[in-house]
Amino acid sequence: MKSLHEIVRETIERHRMLGPGDRVAAGVSGGADSVALLLLLDDLRTALGIPLVVLHFNHQLRGREADADEAFVAALAAQRGLEFVSAREDVAARAEERGWNLEDAARRLRYEFFSRVVESGRATRVAVAHTADDQAETVL
Repeated sequence: MKSLHEIVRETIERHRMLGPGDRVAAGVSGGADSVALLLLLDDLRTALGIPLVVLHFNHQLRGREADADEAFVAALAAQRGLEFVSAREDVAARAEERGWNLEDAARRLRYEFFSRVVESGRATRVAVAHTADDQAETVL
């Protein structure tokens, strides 16, 4: 039986998702799904020939909890010797200003941050993790 690492590596290679020379940024919220993605990519980075950067976007929606998530992700990146890039924005204020619902505003602003990181040359690809529930919510 193949390990999760083997399955992930084979999937990445088969679909040509990443390759040597790609600079990969992992979007990490601090939740279990994105932390698992980061740990997998970190374990596989030498085999895949990729440098890895950790991205975190603080939506400023949950006060101290959001700040604690940011600190956790920063500490995890430091512990693993990875570059950490973060941004924060008052998502609720931007949602109200633009007439967006909160979920849509959070997604738009987070992906704008990811795009800025790619445009700056700090990454060529951004990897994000979603659970099946996340995908269902997006569809609904």
